[in-house]
Amino acid sequence: GDGTISDLVTGLMWQQDPGAKKTYAEAVAGAATCQTGGHADWRLPTIKELYSLILFSGIDPDPNSRSVAGLKPFIDDSIFRFQYGKAEDGDRIIDSQFATSTLYVSTTMGGNKTMFGVNFPDGRIKGYPAQGPRNKKYYVLYVRGNPNYGKNQFKDNGDNTVTDEATGLTWMKTDSGKGLDWPQALAYAENQKLGGHSDWRLPTVKELQSLVDY
Repeated sequence: GDGTISDLVTGLMWQQDPGAKKTYAEAVAGAATCQTGGHADWRLPTIKELYSLILFSGIDPDPNSRSVAGLKPFIDDSIFRFQYGKAEDGDRIIDSQFATSTLYVSTTMGGNKTMFGVNFPDGRIKGYPAQGPRNKKYYVLYVRGNPNYGKNQFKDNGDNTVTDEATGLTWMKTDSGKGLDWPQALAYAENQKLGGHSDWRLPTVKELQSLVDY
């Protein structure tokens, strides 16, 4: 009710409205002056924090389409303010990318400094220029609270399993060793007896993404 949204699962608080697009430099600098909800400790989210908002019930649009009829974004637009790319701004329908503080360790696209961002129109993580001649602009949802979200705390259990004490999830230490189709993968996981446990399962996409080292 004050322009903020609290996620009671992650412990993160978000701005509800991203406002106008910003360059990456503006996105970084703007956190320090943000006062939404009367709070002064807003920050640009990491890629793992921003990815926590993705819904997988969205509909991937045709990037060349000009109509949003029948589309559904990969973020809850009944809670967050969301806008597809607007033709009057020279944008494609999918040009509604959101910035994060997670930078790629090298450069891409002709030597550009690059960040990992989330494209909520099509549900993808992508690399986007954080500087360069295009001076591309992004939407921004600042976040606050739970500063340890997404920071792994791995513990080797010594039985070919690893526990991430940050998430409470226990993982197989080694993978299947060969490619499996989806039914085979389901059976492979559910038939595992490892570390004294028989309740293994395939991870959700958000669980698996929690392991990514950016």
